[in-house]
Amino acid sequence: MPVPVKPALADKNSKEGLEAFAKYWYSLLNYAFETGNLAPVKSVTDASCAMCSKIFPGVVKWNSKGKWVEGAAIKVHAAQSKFVETLPGQFQVAIQSQQGAGVLRNADGSVGQIVTDSGMLADLMIAKHASGKWHALNVDRLGG
Repeated sequence: MPVPVKPALADKNSKEGLEAFAKYWYSLLNYAFETGNLAPVKSVTDASCAMCSKIFPGVVKWNSKGKWVEGAAIKVHAAQSKFVETLPGQFQVAIQSQQGAGVLRNADGSVGQIVTDSGMLADLMIAKHASGKWHALNVDRLGG
């Protein structure tokens, strides 16, 4: 599976650029689920990201020792920002998404765990634009 290509708009320091970056970030997260390769998403994410510290270890676990993830992709339904600075240089974007059903497979192909459809989810990303590109400082789930 190829690494998702970043749309040119996702580097633009604008409301539209931030929203495009947020969608791109989730495509990198889906890539990590499917391949176990966290390097692309980590390259555009701060190490202190709250949701990442919960999700990334699971990605590693379910893509090690011959295991793999089947399905369970996250679909972004909306990414919206008012594009108002919340702290110096920081902007928020709200993401409405849904994780599809899937299966976490053991090395022998047997079912290790079933992933059910998540229903609608709401996340908040805080990002900063520097050196001509966006960087996610934090992503966290709203309301839970």
